[in-house]
Amino acid sequence: MYAVIRDGVTIAMCEKPRYVRLNEQSGTYIEAAENEAEAIAVAGTLYNLPGKNVIENAPEVIIKKDDISEVVFGNTVKIERNAVNASSAFISVENAVCDLDTATDGRITKVENALCELDNAINGGEV
Repeated sequence: MYAVIRDGVTIAMCEKPRYVRLNEQSGTYIEAAENEAEAIAVAGTLYNLPGKNVIENAPEVIIKKDDISEVVFGNTVKIERNAVNASSAFISVENAVCDLDTATDGRITKVENALCELDNAINGGEV
């Protein structure tokens, strides 16, 4: 299994990289052996190989052979970590909403008490 890495982030995984080079006769990119390659094609997008900036405005990627079991394990760990983080974020939002409700209830009680005092004062009652 090969990882296609751009700026330190894996953007694709493949069984065999699709190396390409420019066909000088037709001006199109054709499949090539690794040692002849100028770039790599990933899902129809061309990327420059390290030190071979032949495709203008195309980002550079590196190709790294990976052990599939390590990739699967690493992704499993990331998925579990994201699940925990998502749960924590949900709880944090829920707690913030509860705090807001409590604060709002307190303000409403103060307004109601103030209105009662005002009503008593207007109607001759004692404050």
